[in-house]
Amino acid sequence: MSLFKTYAGLSRDIYYLCLARTINSTGDFIFSLITLVLTLQMGMSVVSAGIFVSMAALISGPGVLLGGYLSDLIGKKTIIISGQILSALMIMSCSFWSGTMTIGYLLIAVMFFISITRPAYNALIIQLCPEEKERKSAFSLMYLGANLGIALGPLIAGFFIKDYVHIVFLSIGTVFLISTFIIWKKVFVGTSGQAKQTIAGESAQHTEQSQGEQRPHGKQQHQEEHPQPGQQQQQQQHKQGRSPSRQQQGSDSLPSPLFPMLLKNPLVVFFIVVSFLNYFIYMQYSFSLPLQMNQTFGEHGAAYYGSVMTINAISVILLTTLVLSATRKFTALNSIAAGALFYGIGFGALYLLGDWPQFAIVVVSTVLWTIGEILVQTNINLYIASRVPDSHQGRFNGLLLFVGCLGYTLSPYLTGLFIRSVDMKSVWIIILGISLFYAICMVLLWYIEKNATNNRGIESPDYSKSV
Repeated sequence: MSLFKTYAGLSRDIYYLCLARTINSTGDFIFSLITLVLTLQMGMSVVSAGIFVSMAALISGPGVLLGGYLSDLIGKKTIIISGQILSALMIMSCSFWSGTMTIGYLLIAVMFFISITRPAYNALIIQLCPEEKERKSAFSLMYLGANLGIALGPLIAGFFIKDYVHIVFLSIGTVFLISTFIIWKKVFVGTSGQAKQTIAGESAQHTEQSQGEQRPHGKQQHQEEHPQPGQQQQQQQHKQGRSPSRQQQGSDSLPSPLFPMLLKNPLVVFFIVVSFLNYFIYMQYSFSLPLQMNQTFGEHGAAYYGSVMTINAISVILLTTLVLSATRKFTALNSIAAGALFYGIGFGALYLLGDWPQFAIVVVSTVLWTIGEILVQTNINLYIASRVPDSHQGRFNGLLLFVGCLGYTLSPYLTGLFIRSVDMKSVWIIILGISLFYAICMVLLWYIEKNATNNRGIESPDYSKSV
């Protein structure tokens, strides 16, 4: 499947949103920036700088929860614009505080406001894409663009950060403002009136369908039925409002309570909790992997680890479309399960370095766990998207990201305990076991849902279809 075919047919709003996210990602390396500025500019010790990084990571948790709530309350686009403007102003103000401790605290605040926008981005994609095929392609394109931006940003900033750090601050702030301007002017979200018109049009379309055409019942209230592709009415709906929902941007009412929705969706809650394992496993690339490189290759370990990151970035760019094409008939849960297996095989292969310290093993390992990363990260939001009404998308995505923050925060500490208790290479066997358990959980969840659907005697609504 060519790159054009994979991402063709999405709405113009999605293309602009992904473009803005790509541009924004070039300046989205706050963790690294905190470390570099505090150590190079301030002469701070690695331990002290680590405390600031940990504070930025911890504050991201409340940030994503608040961002999810506010997205449902006042609108997703509003939260993205507000959060990015505040982040831009704060990071640009760092250029006036060069050489002072104020920079550290300002960067922590920047990380907080960036984290607020994260659930809003995910929820806005879901709102703009009424169909599962569109959502899969949109999340994949967003993931690809974000990785491209993350790869380019630090590379360019590295030439200036030591002697011209104020230029870096001003540049990142400018990048954030450009991204915000694109979203403000080019990404349009349907109003409540348009949504009602669209829903009414869909009801009329449903009534006119032939009696022999059966639609699956038992879907959650938020899910819409769409006319067949190529029909004129669908084109009109996409022009007017691409995402009918129970609560649209600009709604004045308070969002409905979250807890009752959690009780109604125990499987979604289970999915979010188990997703901790995904973030725990993925964090190994930035903690255990550099330690393994140092142990295996000695003083050349840092250089080899830099090569690993380059291989990862290139693999993401080259393989994302190919992986998407190969798994187009997989459900979201099946794709995540397959990704977990690639995680396990990829990271587990590093166990071989104990007996064969060859960089070729690391290369193969990196490609394998990168495939796992692609499968998991492009599908993890789809499961929630099809099971939660739009009025709750922000908060459920916030909960998922909060669990991610816990995984990223606890993974280095718990893995460090593993390393101290056993040895470095044995950690990869533990990660292999955790990955297999994560895959089993996803398959079990898929089996439970499939059985529950069959027992009700209705056709499967294909909630979690990837493509």
